[in-house]
Amino acid sequence: MDTAAGHYDEHDGLALCVIEACECAPVIERYRAYRAAQGEQAATDGVRALLRTFEETGGSDQWAGKVGNFRRRYNPAAEPVPAAAIERTAELLYLHRIETTADLRRALDTPAVRRQLESGIRDIGGDREWRLFVGLTDRDLVGAR
Repeated sequence: MDTAAGHYDEHDGLALCVIEACECAPVIERYRAYRAAQGEQAATDGVRALLRTFEETGGSDQWAGKVGNFRRRYNPAAEPVPAAAIERTAELLYLHRIETTADLRRALDTPAVRRQLESGIRDIGGDREWRLFVGLTDRDLVGAR
């Protein structure tokens, strides 16, 4: 991953991209810490690994507390973690058999699948999430289409 630019290449899993695209960049480091505590590398997590964290914690509400706020002190003024949007986006990708950034790039090259993904992600998080998601996974698609 090119962390300075926030782009994910074909060798990276898609989990961190999904979290970041849901406008939840602060959660990325907490997700990394949570996965490291499990002996795993978050950078290579695909969609299935991300969905497993939701299963392990008992759903999006629990995920927000156990993963989204991992090792973080409670702060009532803190912005809520959009765990439901992260989970729904991961489920949409899983439905289309998209596990990695390379899978996503191939899917985006198929017009019918691209339309379905675009519609689904826009329904979940709006136009901004769609553009951010595509931009994070492929520099060549930033601003395209």
